[in-house]
Amino acid sequence: MKRITLFTQKNCAHCKDAQQYMKTKSYPFRLVDVASPQGRKELSRTGARSVPVIKIGDSVLMGWNMTKFEKLLHDND
Repeated sequence: MKRITLFTQKNCAHCKDAQQYMKTKSYPFRLVDVASPQGRKELSRTGARSVPVIKIGDSVLMGWNMTKFEKLLHDND
């Protein structure tokens, strides 16, 4: 399975939705809090300015969209 990284921040409803979905599906993912200096630095490498951002392998999904997430996750499996 491709490596999944979820960039999030406290009080972000869409971030919580994405996180809950991944937990429900038992997808392993790394959670990055963009409130921390290291998290902001990692987020800036994606070119994004807001959250949630989901990095799947080398692809980046801006915002939470379950259909697009599943497509990116399973493309070229």
